[in-house]
Amino acid sequence: MVGNSFLTVVKFVVFGLTGSGSMLAEAIHSAADSGNQALIFVGIKRSMRRPDAMFPYGYGVDRYFYSLLSAVGIFVLGCGVTLYHGVHNLLNPHPITHGWPTWAVLAISFVVDCFVLIQVIRQLKDAMAAQGISAYIKNSTDPTAIAVLFEDLVACLGVLVAAAGIGLSSWLESSVPDAIGTIIIGLMMGAVAVWMGLKNRSLIVGQAAPEGDRAEILAFLREQEIVESIHDVRSRVLGAEALKIKADVDFDGRVLGRRLVPWVKEHLPPTGDEAALTPFAEGFGEQVMEALGDEVDRIEEALVERFPQVKVIDLEAE
Repeated sequence: MVGNSFLTVVKFVVFGLTGSGSMLAEAIHSAADSGNQALIFVGIKRSMRRPDAMFPYGYGVDRYFYSLLSAVGIFVLGCGVTLYHGVHNLLNPHPITHGWPTWAVLAISFVVDCFVLIQVIRQLKDAMAAQGISAYIKNSTDPTAIAVLFEDLVACLGVLVAAAGIGLSSWLESSVPDAIGTIIIGLMMGAVAVWMGLKNRSLIVGQAAPEGDRAEILAFLREQEIVESIHDVRSRVLGAEALKIKADVDFDGRVLGRRLVPWVKEHLPPTGDEAALTPFAEGFGEQVMEALGDEVDRIEEALVERFPQVKVIDLEAE
């Protein structure tokens, strides 16, 4: 964010000196990235607040809301304004003067953007290697990291496009290549904004848990001795690395019965003692409910220990 803010100021200064549409596009690009990263930072901080009475499932979705706002900002400010300026310059050519400040700023921008891009790739390489790049991008519940990855990738490509447009304009003594470069940069920003909007929209609406996590969780539940079958499984992403799981479980009453044999032996009334049957039945029912509750608690604790991303579990007896 700090790097992009610095580049924004420098690029606008050079645009004022040269009138280059590509340089303006790059300045707007850096400004959009700065604002976007500021919104993402705010969203991450707000999403880390603890649950309260008003929001018992926490504030994890705040991350997606602020990312959605940043996507709208990129689309309107970055893509919209850049495309408008590029088309305007294409229809109304004007002389452009370039000097060493233009190339110096492009070089500095490329170094800074590539440095940040490498840092992001290092942070994500393990997750992307484990799942594959396309699967990680599709299934990730934290679009903020991917958004920064795409932004920096487009930023690096944008500098190359701007350099090509400016270079061709200087060589051909025409503003057309510069205007075309401006339009290309705007379209790239628009593509990132559309992806961010669609991704965050699905997470806000209530995207299901990634298929891999869901399959592993179901396999774990089916491994439990007391679980006979599972029905109506539902899941939802509550935030980055935060999932909610709901399932209707058919518990095996025979397993509970075997565990209550010692209690039955101790409390079983003598044959023919009708008066003792009701207290025995009441006590046995209470033991069954307590045993089932203890078993559900055990399963939930084991599930959270194995899958820390599961924050809310709702197991209902069939």
